[in-house]
Amino acid sequence: MTLPNVLVIDSDEGFGTMLKGGLESSGYYTVKWVDTGREGLRLVQSDNFDLVIIDIALTDMSPLKLALGIRHYRKDMRIMFIPFFGQDLPEKLKQLNPNGILSKPFFVGDLPDLVDEALGRTRTEPSVTAKVAPPVAPLAPGKVAQPSRPKESEVKASAESAVEIVTTVMVVSQETIRYLRANESEILRILDDLNREVRADAILLIAGLELIAQAGMLAREQCQELTRLVAQSSQAAAQAAKFLGEPDGRFLQSLHEGTEYRLYSLSLGEGILLSLALSLNVPLGMIRHQCRQAAEHLAQFII
Repeated sequence: MTLPNVLVIDSDEGFGTMLKGGLESSGYYTVKWVDTGREGLRLVQSDNFDLVIIDIALTDMSPLKLALGIRHYRKDMRIMFIPFFGQDLPEKLKQLNPNGILSKPFFVGDLPDLVDEALGRTRTEPSVTAKVAPPVAPLAPGKVAQPSRPKESEVKASAESAVEIVTTVMVVSQETIRYLRANESEILRILDDLNREVRADAILLIAGLELIAQAGMLAREQCQELTRLVAQSSQAAAQAAKFLGEPDGRFLQSLHEGTEYRLYSLSLGEGILLSLALSLNVPLGMIRHQCRQAAEHLAQFII
């Protein structure tokens, strides 16, 4: 069966590629992304698309002009608009009777349902083959299975290993820490710019066990406690990376997700982390892209 062909027109490379990747990874669509309305209009004339998704924050032409141009070439083209973050679609665009509205923030997992609604189709889910556990040998009559108990030496080794993970944290040179603190005002500006994009509860720049700078809504005391936990978690991940044979001996990114919040960390160097605590509503692709951009600006202060 031919998959629906979707065109994403979005000036923001991070969001555009995240949206393309999110749709493609579902396995239900083929997707093309372009960053200008002019290129999108050209493709609509030459290619056969089932849906065009337009971010109204386009920089090279108004979304109204683009939508009217698309409908000029393809009167039956289905169009979906992406409004500004947390805002409703402007009335002039509502008057075009779009087939769908993709409001920010949204869950990437909701994309297939939202896009299918805009396409006016009902998707048939693929059948799933249940995995069957291997058979277990029957017990002799009157026998009850007993869980195996670890040896005392194994328990002791495990406890010692856990203590080592919690108490050992990567040491960052005092020279690097002093240089970071000397540029704290500029670092804060970078973190504030990042926060405007992702709206995090907390954004932390961590060196070893020290909190260099913070942005977001959490108080300083809460951020310091979170700093300690993140640093310990990062060290545990580094030990796992070494155990698994990771060439650099560390994971460049780490992610922990709950039911409502996620904690994302990006390694900027030995013992230096950019960590974010934020709602699951913010797409992970956007977080990664915006953090990489912030990391490029922060690199100048890491010596």
